[in-house]
Amino acid sequence: MKKCFQLTIAVFLIVGLLTKCQTPLVNNRLESINEHTPLRKLQEKVMVEILNLAKEDQFRQYILVECLKQKHGDYNVYITDIIASHREIDKYKKSMVLLEQLVGLIKPLVNNNEPLVFYPRAETIEDGRVDHPEARSADVIMSEPLGVIQPIESLSDEQSSQRISSAPEGVDAYRANINGTWTWVQVVDEEFAWENDVYVVGTDENVELYNNGRLDGGAEYAGLIQITNLNAVEHWTSGKLELKVIVVSATGTEVSVRKFDKTKRKHFRNNAWYDFNHSLGNWNKTTFGNFMIENWWERDGGSSSTSTIGIPSTNGGPNFSYTINHGSWDNDLGKATVQFTDPLTQLYQISYMNFKRKF
Repeated sequence: MKKCFQLTIAVFLIVGLLTKCQTPLVNNRLESINEHTPLRKLQEKVMVEILNLAKEDQFRQYILVECLKQKHGDYNVYITDIIASHREIDKYKKSMVLLEQLVGLIKPLVNNNEPLVFYPRAETIEDGRVDHPEARSADVIMSEPLGVIQPIESLSDEQSSQRISSAPEGVDAYRANINGTWTWVQVVDEEFAWENDVYVVGTDENVELYNNGRLDGGAEYAGLIQITNLNAVEHWTSGKLELKVIVVSATGTEVSVRKFDKTKRKHFRNNAWYDFNHSLGNWNKTTFGNFMIENWWERDGGSSSTSTIGIPSTNGGPNFSYTINHGSWDNDLGKATVQFTDPLTQLYQISYMNFKRKF
């Protein structure tokens, strides 16, 4: 009886030691999470979920295609966009519910910035298309990615200056296990990430969320655009794009006319955003009023011509018109009204392109 008892104790101790040694860095995906869960642990759980989804080639293709669009100015995709695209597919529903819960807990910790997946290799893939324009996203060979967590501290208002600017170049990379745990694989640096399949789980560095309202007399910038139909704006046989923007105030006063240099088509492929970063000066409401008209053209030359464009009454203001000089072959891509009260996230849609403002 004594030997049996001793054997039982020995087995218990061995099992206990093995269990302690094999404790995963992240607990099971069903571990309780709430508003008190640290940011790092929430991001770890997002990483595990995304890496498990990325075990499927179909999901890796989705990430690549979305990152190439650069909807938010970089090669990333918001977690909310992933949820919206997959929540109605049965096999993904459980993961989407968890991701939605995680996003809701993370955003208050990072000044409401959007959690995202950044895929550095997407830029390398896009650059490769310059030499091989016939290449398709579906033909890109991708392996199961490693996961990295962006080295950023919690960005509460009082800690917003604590972003890590001196983080080491090499960061730990992990591979997800099917049971909701993950395993350290190696340290990766920038060069490795741009040449291999690495997903960075982090949050957007979107300054819009820190300044979402204009200040009277504040600086204003135009030129952040997205071409939604490249050949409709300028057929590929004509080469680079030659764009022009005209901005007039609520009183019809010319604010700016800017002809941009010829711009390579690659900057607009796959609905990518491109920023000409054109300064409009300072928006003083006493000078420019409560709105502006932004009008985009594609320049194709021809004989000298003029056009008068009428603007109907807006917010009780008078009708007015403005006259512009242009080539007879130039294409008017459309115009939109930019209100002083519009948020920085406002998207303006005109014909075959979209534009945003910065301030």
